Amino acid sequence: MKNIQLISKRLKKINYLYTKMILNELSPFELDHHFEVLLTLAVEEKQITQNRLSELLQIDKSRTAVIVFDLEKRGLVSININPEDRRRHYISLSPLAKSFIPHIELSVEKINQLAGAGIEQQKLMTFFEVSEMIQHNLVNKLSC
Repeated sequence: MKNIQLISKRLKKINYLYTKMILNELSPFELDHHFEVLLTLAVEEKQITQNRLSELLQIDKSRTAVIVFDLEKRGLVSININPEDRRRHYISLSPLAKSFIPHIELSVEKINQLAGAGIEQQKLMTFFEVSEMIQHNLVNKLSC
């Protein structure tokens, strides 16, 4: 029998360990897995729609809605309905969430350094290029 390697298995393990380490760093803030949502919102210059947030996070709209409503309940985001189109919900960070962003960024930088320890910069760049190419190949195939 042929030994088949699943690329996704290795990537899932890396993602699990990477996320777990960031969450350990951020444990005093009790952000769960939503730190990525907060970082994504922080990068945006203005409020963005829930649909745009889904695109940026590459997750489905219903999952985004659940996350956004949880974050709103916890006082980390505000949701504003567009008066001209009530179907469009604009999401923005609360002042509390904005105060967490420097801690999140610091934690991500720390874990990035740890993950890349002992790896030549050129090899890291190759990893990012290859993973981007794999993603591009799969997206192209899905859209056919």
